[in-house]
Amino acid sequence: MAAPDINRRVLIIDDKESIHDDFRMVLAPPRVSRDSLDAFKQLLIGKAPLPATFEPFEVDDAFQGEQGLELVKLARESERPYSLAFVDVRMPPGWDGIETTRALLAADDELQVVICTAHSDYSLEDILREFAGTGRVMLLKKPFDITETCLLATSLTDKWRLTHETNQRLQRQCDQISDTRRVMSIIEGCLDELEHAHDELRGHASLLTQRLEQRQMEIAGTRDLTMFALAQLADSRDPETGEHLLRMRAYAQLLAEHLSKHGPYVGEISRQFLAEFYRSTPLHDIGKVGVPDQILLKPGKLTYDEFEIMKQHTIIGAEALENAAKQSSFGDFLKMASVIARSHHEKFNGSGYPDGLTGKQIPLSARITAVADVFDALTSARVYKDAMPCDEAHAFIVAQSGQHFDPVVIDAFVACFDEFLKVKAAVDEGQVDPSTPVVCSDQPLPLIESEPLLDTDALSSSTSLMPTL
Repeated sequence: MAAPDINRRVLIIDDKESIHDDFRMVLAPPRVSRDSLDAFKQLLIGKAPLPATFEPFEVDDAFQGEQGLELVKLARESERPYSLAFVDVRMPPGWDGIETTRALLAADDELQVVICTAHSDYSLEDILREFAGTGRVMLLKKPFDITETCLLATSLTDKWRLTHETNQRLQRQCDQISDTRRVMSIIEGCLDELEHAHDELRGHASLLTQRLEQRQMEIAGTRDLTMFALAQLADSRDPETGEHLLRMRAYAQLLAEHLSKHGPYVGEISRQFLAEFYRSTPLHDIGKVGVPDQILLKPGKLTYDEFEIMKQHTIIGAEALENAAKQSSFGDFLKMASVIARSHHEKFNGSGYPDGLTGKQIPLSARITAVADVFDALTSARVYKDAMPCDEAHAFIVAQSGQHFDPVVIDAFVACFDEFLKVKAAVDEGQVDPSTPVVCSDQPLPLIESEPLLDTDALSSSTSLMPTL
């Protein structure tokens, strides 16, 4: 479907004409002369100025959900789709906001929807349960904050553009490259939103400081949810891996925490290193999205040529993450993930791949990840092998000190082995839900997250803007 690269078409679905007027004043202000532009902005929003780069939107109106659905269908058929719809939660006598949103999402698979409410007809848990996983629904509480509404509309229309461009590219690429491009498009979209929010919120007045801090936490949470989801996307192609990401991440963090306090690497491992390492290790095999299924899922031993193709996952993953990091000045947290993806199969004696690095030429983050990854691989059952007992895996790994693994990291492994066994038991016995992502921060991090990810009651009382579902 053809569509302009920049789509600022917005649909307002609300039964009150006054709400439509308010949205038009915010999103499509009348044209004024350059001399009176600043005065108009101050008249419109008082002391909270619009962004300097704000451009008006093209706004259409619907007063019932059924009417809004027809407009969305007509817009798609005429190849002039809407990028964003604001939907009121209550619109008697017709559909309510939940029914309307459900219909809009089914009618247009690229449309972004913001549910607007000042009432308690629906709990946040109901909305989360209804639309969790869509990635296209947000919640905005009334009365609207004008600056937030502008930022929200700008971010979501830009997200629509990124999503649309990605879908067009997917039609022209093979399956393996399509998977990788889709992953990178999601990352780029998150980076763009993060950078835009930082730039706009940094200049707010002191009265908005608390709101800025809350917004930054929400953005960081969305970023880390996305990172873990991307890792699960790559892992989901191999149904045998199961809870590999959860265990392997916990093992790696145990080693890193120990090395931050003991041994020669104390000066190299800061709290920032630990936080970035925690969110990076699940992405170590992200490049496997580019490996054909007949090789990735082969139950038997790989041939020489097949293994050479398999080894390319380190380069595919590293280059994809590195390219994504370059898209924004806020992409530094992806650099460690790129390093780990490339080098976690290097060996201390230089016999690994893809670069044949030796000793401390191998980045520290990759040396730590290698031990955690191998231990979980050895102690996990696969279609082509049984799980090795933990004591045997321990002996095997220790025997590879100085050959496959860094001796200093092996010392940490020996010291932390009892904790490894506790982590494995907790995951294997179902005490931790392996589908529960863990939000990372620069504070000391839990190894296992067993509490609900979102405290919806606390969020509803502390902010009017919820993160993307």
